[in-house]
Amino acid sequence: MKCALAAVVGAILLFGLARSQEGWEVSGTVTTGSGPVKDAVIEISGASSLPSARTDGQGRYALKGVVPGRYSIAVQKKDNTSAPPSRSVTLTSGMRLRVDFRIPNGAIISGRVLNTDKQPVSGVIVQALSKTIGDGRLRLNEQGGDMTNDLGEYRIPYLPDGAYVVAVTPKPLTVRNRASAPGAAPGSGYPPITFYPGTRILGAAAVLEIRSGDERPGVDVTLQKEPTWCLSFKIGSGFGDSRAAVELEERSDAQNSPSTLAQGTGAANGSYQICGVAPGEYRLHLYSHITDQLRRFHLQGYRTAAAVVEKENVDLGPLEPFAQEDIRGSVTVKDAAPGSTVPAGIRVRIVAWEMRSLFTDTRPGLVQPDGTFVLSQVFTGDYGIRVDTLPAGYYLMSATQQGNSVLERGLRPGNGDVRIMLGADGPIVSGRVLADDGAAVPDASVLLVPKDSGRHLAAQSDQAGAYQFITGIRPGKYRLAAVSDLPGWKRQDAAAAASLAAGGMDLELGPRQSRTVDLKIQSTR
Repeated sequence: MKCALAAVVGAILLFGLARSQEGWEVSGTVTTGSGPVKDAVIEISGASSLPSARTDGQGRYALKGVVPGRYSIAVQKKDNTSAPPSRSVTLTSGMRLRVDFRIPNGAIISGRVLNTDKQPVSGVIVQALSKTIGDGRLRLNEQGGDMTNDLGEYRIPYLPDGAYVVAVTPKPLTVRNRASAPGAAPGSGYPPITFYPGTRILGAAAVLEIRSGDERPGVDVTLQKEPTWCLSFKIGSGFGDSRAAVELEERSDAQNSPSTLAQGTGAANGSYQICGVAPGEYRLHLYSHITDQLRRFHLQGYRTAAAVVEKENVDLGPLEPFAQEDIRGSVTVKDAAPGSTVPAGIRVRIVAWEMRSLFTDTRPGLVQPDGTFVLSQVFTGDYGIRVDTLPAGYYLMSATQQGNSVLERGLRPGNGDVRIMLGADGPIVSGRVLADDGAAVPDASVLLVPKDSGRHLAAQSDQAGAYQFITGIRPGKYRLAAVSDLPGWKRQDAAAAASLAAGGMDLELGPRQSRTVDLKIQSTR
């Protein structure tokens, strides 16, 4: 009898162990108004790293994993930029969850590009751009684009809900060997970027509010020719044996501004020029690289230089690549006991301010138990700093270099060690998003906006309406709001977050406080 009982108990324990180690699965379909979508890419990110999936001919997909936790699921379709909002889910061992996506029709913006003589301008790029504000800087995000035909016509379909500015950029200029004669004669051409209806100033651009299904014809942009000049430079020998890539872009207050004016290549020790440059402020980028046998990109040299073009040709002279230096620093935790170690897994990374992120991305520096970190071989320039993968209750208090605030003024390699102070007494906020009838609201955007200075935080409710903020929160006063129909890119917009949070609730959070706050949903429509 005892043996039989032991066998039963053992079977139960084995069954429970098997269940605890059983993986989860998310499956569903991707459709549009016309039916299932084939070859849509389903990406999942969160508690673990997993490969993406593709839909089959019936629009079906399946994702499997074993690590429980919170995940975000997103859909991408190459020929349709009007992707549905990402979905937030909490997955546990043994869970089988169905998540269906429906790609909206999106909106359409169309029109013509004309010159001041009302003649069509063909072969120029027209883009629909959304505007966000993050880290105190304006960002432009492309949501769709098209090239004008012989009649100057363009059509941008599949645009998600939002507010847009329409921008026109001309054909790229040519990077050519510098002629032996002095600068070329002045010419005329279009500016590097013109916003609808016909201005170079982003603040004067018309803003189009559109919703899925809208058709907005007649968005005509007028381009005005201006006197143009030549910009000359010499690529220094420090760029190595490979040919250096050349890019010229207009300097802008907005990041990701689509104002690339010229692209080309040039050899080290060669002299080059770009003619047809309209008056304005520009930034020239030079970089050289090699590709190894595994087709991996290795940057050899990088240089950026500012140029102001007014009423004459400009010569920037010889340009050598920037020096590279290590950024070293230390991380400490306020009020930590002497001799205590920094929590494992914290990473420090830098963000380029005016330099190209593609050429300045440095692998995050892992903070060692003693708090030290190193970012190796960083190009000279101005950078911001981020601290990632913080434990629950931790937040960034300060970062300094030679006594100056890195959070306000940035940092430069070679200017001394960076000292980062973390707080460990941060509060935690969690709860559910509910409709007026008390039903859970999944996929809602939850915004936590500080009343004083500081970055806002954004989260998304899961399939049960649950949300949580566990890191990055300082004790203080906030406004908390839950909204529906907010595009993912707009969730990070500081101005939009502040406006939407005005309709939320006041929340004062003390050190190490854990608050459960249920929220009623508000709509952005």
